[in-house]
Amino acid sequence: MPSPLLEAARAAYTQAFGLEPTILAQAPGRVELLGNHTDYNGGLVLATAIDRGTVIAGRPTPEREGQVHSTGFADPDRFDLEALEPGEPGTWGRYVRGVVWALRETHGPLQGGFQAAIAGDVPLGAGLSSSASLQAALALFLLKAGVAGQATDLDDPARMALAKLLRRGENEFVGVQSGLLDQFSVLFGRADMALSLDCRSLEYERLSLGTPPPAIVICDSKTSRRLADGMYNQRRAECERVVSFFQAKRGTEAVTWLRDLTVDELEEAWSQLDTIGRIRARHVLTENERVQQGAEALRAGDSARLGELMSDSHSSSRDDFGNSSSYLEALIESAEEAPGYLGGKLSGAGWAGCTVNLVDAAQADDFAEAVRHHYTKRTAIVPDVHICHAAAGASEL
Repeated sequence: MPSPLLEAARAAYTQAFGLEPTILAQAPGRVELLGNHTDYNGGLVLATAIDRGTVIAGRPTPEREGQVHSTGFADPDRFDLEALEPGEPGTWGRYVRGVVWALRETHGPLQGGFQAAIAGDVPLGAGLSSSASLQAALALFLLKAGVAGQATDLDDPARMALAKLLRRGENEFVGVQSGLLDQFSVLFGRADMALSLDCRSLEYERLSLGTPPPAIVICDSKTSRRLADGMYNQRRAECERVVSFFQAKRGTEAVTWLRDLTVDELEEAWSQLDTIGRIRARHVLTENERVQQGAEALRAGDSARLGELMSDSHSSSRDDFGNSSSYLEALIESAEEAPGYLGGKLSGAGWAGCTVNLVDAAQADDFAEAVRHHYTKRTAIVPDVHICHAAAGASEL
């Protein structure tokens, strides 16, 4: 985690509360290399944590309330730990309270309150899991502070349990029906490694991105969407309609997720399925195949093949899942004209935000300059371009 972010969190805490913080925790953002909208369908994902993230600095307090300041927002959040309310939809405090709620539901009432300051450099609303980064950093802060359960040694089983806890908070308290990908990625990341996750069995594998690894270049379209505005949940409902169709034919034990189907089975029932649901399902099932192929490419040290699969994934997201946009297409077209490009795709939920691109590390600066030029020419918007690298997961500092 960059030291300027750590110092920003320290300074923000001291300015807000007049004391030095005693506890520090960090969590990275994440990018999805392959596996777009597969996680909540019980599918496969290939992701990596990135060296952009969130740092939380603070102290436990005896009062039964949480007080949180953020360098990214003018208004602090203050709430009663005994009477948690979500707050306004789309606000950052909703995620803070969701973590507190999930910890309380799992470990019982918090043993005290807390004061904290947050600093982050994950672009908001851009598909890079700024919310999961915040959630993981806050959870580790609260566990280390001793106000929520016991401090954990952060071995892999403990990280998986924490990922599930944070997903529950996002699903049940915040109201976003996300899968496990975001929380898993920010907790399990390793430097220069990708993460392969089976969201049905929760089996996972860390895979080297190569030596030297390619750069992961995030191109921000400077357009944003709110994750909980209905589009994400609508896509989930469209996938669940297909699952319900097959459950009616084969039983609920045989089909729980889209993952339980094959492409051949989908094609056999094509004419019986609604026209929207069937193409959504086709994207998910073919995306699972691309994840398997991407993992095989990394095992073989073939990052160029991974880049090709990322580009194929983007085409499927655009054509079958309908979650691209004219701005994301302009970013991809700009990347295709830039030096060092191995492949790229939209990131996260889609519809706006960022693309993630695999780029020859030696040409990353030239790639970034070319994308800025071409995208600005196409849209009259200057994009933010972040040259990133795979990073370690959440930790106490």
